[in-house]
Amino acid sequence: MTHNCLIAAILGASTLAMAQQPKVTNAQLHTESASAGLAATVNQLEHASGPLWFGYEVPTVPGSRFSVCSGGSQSQDDDGCCGVYRLEESGNTWHSDKGDQSVPRSIDILARIDHGAVEKIRFVSSGCRLDGGGLSFTWLSDVKPDDSVAWLAGLAKSDEKHLADQALAAVAIHETSKATAVLVNFAASGNPLWLREKAGFWLGAGRGHDGYLALKRLAADPDPEFRKKLTFDLFVSHDPAAVDDLIHVAKSDQDVPVREQAIFWVGQKAGAKAIAMLKDTVVNDPEVGVKKKAVFAISQLPKDEAVPELLHVAQTNPDPAVRKDAMFWLGQTHDPRALAYFEQILSR
Repeated sequence: MTHNCLIAAILGASTLAMAQQPKVTNAQLHTESASAGLAATVNQLEHASGPLWFGYEVPTVPGSRFSVCSGGSQSQDDDGCCGVYRLEESGNTWHSDKGDQSVPRSIDILARIDHGAVEKIRFVSSGCRLDGGGLSFTWLSDVKPDDSVAWLAGLAKSDEKHLADQALAAVAIHETSKATAVLVNFAASGNPLWLREKAGFWLGAGRGHDGYLALKRLAADPDPEFRKKLTFDLFVSHDPAAVDDLIHVAKSDQDVPVREQAIFWVGQKAGAKAIAMLKDTVVNDPEVGVKKKAVFAISQLPKDEAVPELLHVAQTNPDPAVRKDAMFWLGQTHDPRALAYFEQILSR
């Protein structure tokens, strides 16, 4: 056996060892192998009498942390669980958490079948306790992560937007690089705008550096509505380089609404780079509306950064509309420095 084959065998054995049967109560629990392929196995389950649940385990993106709670609870244990997760309850909530970036994790993908079709997709941290609501629950072993992504990608094309959203979120949290490739494909031109927007969000929120690189390429997309949404995706990206691309869009995009939206999200980032860009926009952008958006973004900075900059704009900008906006946002700060400036104007 070659060195690479040995490594692959070890990794495969580790994955199988990790995939342990979940802690399911209040359910008719069955186990089944999906070695014939996940799609074929699900197709067989869809012909069974429902409703029913099935689930399987896959590795998740390293460092990802989240909890899924029932009944609106946000009380999270150290293992990412919120007590028993009740599958048949409608008030389940999802919470993200930065967590320990060094700890690899896995997730249980859970799906509900009724009337011969998948109608819900959920996922929880592996090891959390599940309540099956008295229904049949089939636990699938031998599921390949790439098969899981391919099957979920099929659901993401569903006309049922809620199911598509759930499927895309589940794709995004898979460790395999195929998840990034699927999201990039969905974000490409030619797909419905809603699907492109959702895929772009998960590239930024869930796919790390590779997701950021995909967003960087998409920033040249010809559709201004899509580029406008892309500014938020760059904002939520955890890659340090994303803020530079967001600033570039804010300064250089040919579409005014896109620049305005990018400016808003730059303002939410704060930091020296963001402030410098906002100051430059107030002075140099050719569009008054864009300058006013930059003034608003400055007003959203921490007060000790916002007030001096707003005072400077109010006192020095040559455009009266821009000065007026700066004075308005100064008034909203209720800061003594702003009040002193207004008293000075009134006393002239």
